[in-house]
Amino acid sequence: MKRRLRAGRFMDATADDDPLSLVPNLFDLSIVLAIAFLLTALGALNFRDLAQSSDDWTLLRKSPSGQTEVLSRRGGSIQVQRLSPRKAGGQGIRLGVAYELEDGEVVYVPDN
Repeated sequence: MKRRLRAGRFMDATADDDPLSLVPNLFDLSIVLAIAFLLTALGALNFRDLAQSSDDWTLLRKSPSGQTEVLSRRGGSIQVQRLSPRKAGGQGIRLGVAYELEDGEVVYVPDN
């Protein structure tokens, strides 16, 4: 019985002297901090609005390959539309004029 106490005390003494015994604790701390920073960043960007079921939204996204996708949510359904780089042509009637402002916003003015 005394040997077990001595062995336990010896192991505690070597653990206190070993500087690498703190590494697992630092790893756990870094994981907790990373998750906290991630949650803070998502909260700052207001991504909670995308998860609410009552909101409708449209998101324009460009993939690394260069293809543009339009993600739309209306009610409970999400639609993904892939835009084609192909130019459209044909006969039609003029509906109005679109202007691009200095800040990049596009304004459509219908013809009367």
